[in-house]
Amino acid sequence: MFKPELGVSLHSVMMPLTAEHEGVLQGTDVRTAEVLPARFFDDERPAEGKAVLGRMLATSGVRVATVHCPFGGGLDISCLDDAVCEIGRGVLVEAIALAEELGAPMVVVHASTEPITDAERPARLRRSRESLASVADRCGESGIRVAVELLPRTCLGNTVDELLALLEGLSEEVFGVCLDVNHLMDRFADLPNVVRRLGDRLITLHLSDYDGVDEKHWMPGEGVIDWRAFMLALQEIGYTGPFNYEAKPHGDTPAEKICDLEANFRMLTALLSG
Repeated sequence: MFKPELGVSLHSVMMPLTAEHEGVLQGTDVRTAEVLPARFFDDERPAEGKAVLGRMLATSGVRVATVHCPFGGGLDISCLDDAVCEIGRGVLVEAIALAEELGAPMVVVHASTEPITDAERPARLRRSRESLASVADRCGESGIRVAVELLPRTCLGNTVDELLALLEGLSEEVFGVCLDVNHLMDRFADLPNVVRRLGDRLITLHLSDYDGVDEKHWMPGEGVIDWRAFMLALQEIGYTGPFNYEAKPHGDTPAEKICDLEANFRMLTALLSG
């Protein structure tokens, strides 16, 4: 049964994590969190960041649902340069290790960076699938799932067909899809059908709105997405994964941004009974 709980990509409301943020989630409606270590922990003091996160989770009861593998800046598991690809794979392994450490059941990963030309696309898809397959055994043993994100523009996995082709032959027990609803470009009207087509392969979400042209990460309701149709589609497939906002909430402080997320979440869940 579709019973969403408010989730948030923590880097969208506080970055980097500091001791002054420890109590921000306490007493709020937030139930799950996504952690993007590259934008969240101070590189010079990662242990301190993890300690603060641990205290924040302990006092609020929020659980880490997903760890987002770092991306961009040369981190690319589809790169045809072996040395660069190995760096990308190493970062993916580190994200899986962090998920194990935090008790998170899932890692979100980008299948590539961009731009990618039509000529190199088949080879890049093969390389990306090989990179994903390289962590299959470890994830199978630890119970960590890998959600490959639907990406925009020329990135790999920018359509449902390509995402499913990329995952073909990989264990459905380990590999699924992260649907970023902000990444459909001019296909926003097809979002409910995208949800239905993904079905059980849809294991986590990145929620935000946009202008129907390119990603904006606006708050839901500020752009072109038909949120009632989307929510009903999630209900139809019995979606049970994280309901995670990766958006730009309004407010000057983390507490004000959380309040904006809470109000928006109430608006979206009310659509199910409207």
